[in-house]
Amino acid sequence: MKLSINNVSGLLGGVLLTAASPASWAAVAVTLNTGVQTVVVPLSPPQISAGVDVPVGTVLYQASLIMKDGTFTIKWPASDVGKYFYYTSSAFVSNTPQPSANLTTGPYAGGVYQTGIPGIGVAILSASGTPITTTKLYAEAQNLLGSELAGLLTESGASNVRNVALIKTGPLTPGTYIASGANFPTVTQGLDVSQTSHTNAAATSGLPVYNWIFSFQGNITVSAQTCTTPDVAVTLGTYAIAENFTALNSTTPWIDASVALINCPKFYGFYNSTNAPLLMNYNTGTGTSTTSLNNTIGVRLTPATSVVDSVNGIMAIDSTVVGAASGVGIQLGWGDSSQTPTLFNFAAEQTITLPKDGTSTIRVPLSARYIQTATTPTPGKANGKVTFTINYY
Repeated sequence: MKLSINNVSGLLGGVLLTAASPASWAAVAVTLNTGVQTVVVPLSPPQISAGVDVPVGTVLYQASLIMKDGTFTIKWPASDVGKYFYYTSSAFVSNTPQPSANLTTGPYAGGVYQTGIPGIGVAILSASGTPITTTKLYAEAQNLLGSELAGLLTESGASNVRNVALIKTGPLTPGTYIASGANFPTVTQGLDVSQTSHTNAAATSGLPVYNWIFSFQGNITVSAQTCTTPDVAVTLGTYAIAENFTALNSTTPWIDASVALINCPKFYGFYNSTNAPLLMNYNTGTGTSTTSLNNTIGVRLTPATSVVDSVNGIMAIDSTVVGAASGVGIQLGWGDSSQTPTLFNFAAEQTITLPKDGTSTIRVPLSARYIQTATTPTPGKANGKVTFTINYY
């Protein structure tokens, strides 16, 4: 917040505001010069993708706006010279088309409102990220009153910056949804009285006075769709024990075990505090677009048999199969079989960055091979099964 009192002649380019006589003002008088700015902010960009598996409290979309600088005339009696004018910059939600989303944890707790989309709420945030709610949000300020007896107070900087954010508030069913700006809260902001008792404080009149009222219009299409995940059968081949399993940790060549996710939607990406577009700067009349962040998927593998070595991706073969081999396991890797895959840690998640070009098939690069797990392996069937879980972010 940047609120300052200056000599009137300096701020008005030589147009001097006549100093009031001590008898004219019984208290610090505050009046708004710029008039109440009532604006309807257009939402953009029109489309985002929301990962259905992101944690509750995650920002799915964020954009900012900068309100026009506000100026206030203040006048005070000579008897207040040397005292302080204490006041606050205050903001609050003045209209809520939708009820509270009842988000009770995280940095946005208590400040998120429903959007009409199950699992997605909306919050209006200060420049620092604090939610603005129906309870006034105050920022205290003060100015020493000098002998000028009048001046201008300008509200600019961080106090003019506001953010709008779509936030995950609960389970999100895959699908496509419309977030309408008409369902977003309206915010009112201006100057208010100090919320704290002070010594050497001048009395004030004319507060509160509100100079900004903003709401939203337009729609954001939220795509929360997922790909189709097929079952995959991988043939690891037949190998002679004497030639391929000569010592512990002997391995066969890597075999491609990749999974092709099909029927994928277009992933538009998302916006948060790191790349939030500027919807409008009402001082300049312009906005700024930014590039969305790519969505990602996380891949986890869970063997149906026992885990021999989680960190190195080794699982036991199915010993219940008639004629099962022994002393060998199956090792899984992350990456192409033609190169050197990274051993898959069953306790961790691997990540793929999703393209934004509408590619309908996404390849999950997995490789598999046999590995000797006992000193004396025996021949037989060496089958295994693993469940892969795809999380969308």
